[in-house]
Amino acid sequence: MFSRDNLRQIVGWLELAYPSEGCGLILEQPGGVFRVQPLENLADKYHALDPEAYPRTGRDSYILNPIEIVRAEDRGERVAVVFHSHPDVGDYFSEEDIAAAVMPRTSEDEPLRPSYPGTDYLVVSVRDGRADHATVFRFDGAQEAFCAVAVFEEEALQGSLIRGNKA
Repeated sequence: MFSRDNLRQIVGWLELAYPSEGCGLILEQPGGVFRVQPLENLADKYHALDPEAYPRTGRDSYILNPIEIVRAEDRGERVAVVFHSHPDVGDYFSEEDIAAAVMPRTSEDEPLRPSYPGTDYLVVSVRDGRADHATVFRFDGAQEAFCAVAVFEEEALQGSLIRGNKA
């Protein structure tokens, strides 16, 4: 999925972003090499421009620049993972996270479809500026839900061996 070094880079970026949410991508290059692409969280900028349309700030939301995904694809890279942090609230996949990760539906009867099929989502809990837990979520078409496929405890996030169940 990605390396220990990738995870260390992500944790460092997300801890620096605290107390706001940090975000970015793990891109798979041709040949199966993964690289971390930290991105600016645009939530505060969107909120400043139109607080009615974007009531949430970077403290409890993230907006990444979709042009970065297009640029990656133009370079022949695949978005393997979208990552972001949850400051002081845990590493769950929120309703907002789900809404951002699926295609819009015209009715509740329409099945959920991921916006980026084959892309995982890493949510990292950061409390008091330190990553303490993380979970990788993957869309399961049969369940029409994002399910946890790997969990990282604090020791793994702070440099020890990664103890996730890679699925």
